Amino acid sequence: MAVSYTCTNPNCGVTLKTPARVQVGKSVKCPKCAQMFVPEPGDKPEEPAATLKLVDEPKKPDPAPAKKPHDDDDEDDASVKKGYGVVAETEAEKEEAEKNKPKFGEVKDKFKKSARGPAMSLLVMPSNLLTIAGLLTCVCGLGSFVIGMWPLVFNDAPPGEEELEEAIVLMTLGVCVLFWGAMVCFCAAQMQELGSYPWAMAGSVMGILPFLVGIYGIIMLQNPKVKAGFEEGDLADDDEEDEDKKKKDEDEDEDEDEDEDEDEDKKKKKGTSAKKTAKKVGKSILKKAMGGDEDDE
Repeated sequence: MAVSYTCTNPNCGVTLKTPARVQVGKSVKCPKCAQMFVPEPGDKPEEPAATLKLVDEPKKPDPAPAKKPHDDDDEDDASVKKGYGVVAETEAEKEEAEKNKPKFGEVKDKFKKSARGPAMSLLVMPSNLLTIAGLLTCVCGLGSFVIGMWPLVFNDAPPGEEELEEAIVLMTLGVCVLFWGAMVCFCAAQMQELGSYPWAMAGSVMGILPFLVGIYGIIMLQNPKVKAGFEEGDLADDDEEDEDKKKKDEDEDEDEDEDEDEDEDKKKKKGTSAKKTAKKVGKSILKKAMGGDEDDE
């Protein structure tokens, strides 16, 4: 027989139905308000509903009232309702801020910038072209030398006078062309490393033949930045030479000081040895004198 109970919570009032009567003292949880109840059935089982009472739960302390954000401040409710705003600066404050504003000027570089870097960057292309031209010229000279030498070496019959002259001419021309290309490569290296301006200019002039790449080198060598780079390199070489001279002079001075110290030590040793010999001679004379007096007696 189903038994129904009504939740006594005034805010809930839900009716609970159970297939059997709930035991006395057993708590029932309301599915709606999630509160625990202890059923107390009536005297008659035929009553349609029984009453449930709330379990006595410990009273929770009343929550503290929410603290307003402006309670700790000195502001009143009127200012809070009005809201916050930006106070405009006066002219005097603006002038004072402008006076105290830090001023930034141009930062001067303490160290002098090197002119070799820009010069080398400008000479990369012409030096590479000169190197390639020099290598090709060397290959042509070597080929001419081999062509002239071939009939003289790899020919069973002895060459005639005309063949010999042609072979000598080709070999001489090949040697000259090979030397020409080697000089162009050397001058290109001097240009790339900013070693010597005259050699770089000579290589550019020689590089005009046969591939005309030296014209580009001559144009770039006339650039003031390139000239400044070569001048700085010359000054650096002079400074290195001066430093080497100073080091050599310092080493020579140290050697002279060591020699002087050795001479002084030798003099001291000689002086001490002379004193010792003088003492020995004096002692021997005294002994002789004492011995002579005893004989007289």
